[in-house]
Amino acid sequence: AVRSTTTAAAANSATTAAFNSATTAAFNAATTSALNSAITSAVHSTTSALNSATASALNSATTSAARSASTSAAAAAAAAAANSATTTAFNSATSSALNSATTSALRSS
Repeated sequence: AVRSTTTAAAANSATTAAFNSATTAAFNAATTSALNSAITSAVHSTTSALNSATASALNSATTSAARSASTSAAAAAAAAAANSATTTAFNSATSSALNSATTSALRSS
């Protein structure tokens, strides 16, 4: 009877150990798979959101810079045209005044 009880206890212990090992392995595999899937999904989601936000910010900054450059170029062109017109008007008026004064002086002499 003692030998039979010892054998049954050993068999019970071995069966319990095998069951625990198999259950733990299955649980670990399922948990790891679920965690990997959740983490991968979260990373993809975050990456997608970051890419979208970055693209939007870059697009906005680029558009703003392009508008600023365009405005600056238009302002520079207008300033150059105004400067040219002012110079032309000044040169014309000066030349006319000098011609008139010179002609008058020559007639007087």
